Amino acid sequence: MSSGLTDLLKTGFSMFMKVSRPHPSDHPLLILFVVGGITVSEAKMVKDLVASLKPGAQVILLSTQLLKPLNIPELLFATDRLHPDLGF
Repeated sequence: MSSGLTDLLKTGFSMFMKVSRPHPSDHPLLILFVVGGITVSEAKMVKDLVASLKPGAQVILLSTQLLKPLNIPELLFATDRLHPDLGF
């Protein structure tokens, strides 16, 4: 947000000039949070995809839980989806 006349003028003139503003994809760090859980194979797919598309970028992958492949059917077919029984 602009806080003052000079900042407002700089913002307004940057529309007419070739000024490149930073973009979130320019940063070498990607933080990804997965709600509900992620499997190890999905985490590896994310790592490989980021490495192939943007070499040198770091990935921090966070999740609510680390799932085993046997947990997937329980999560898909649970009758009480808000409180699935995963046996933890």
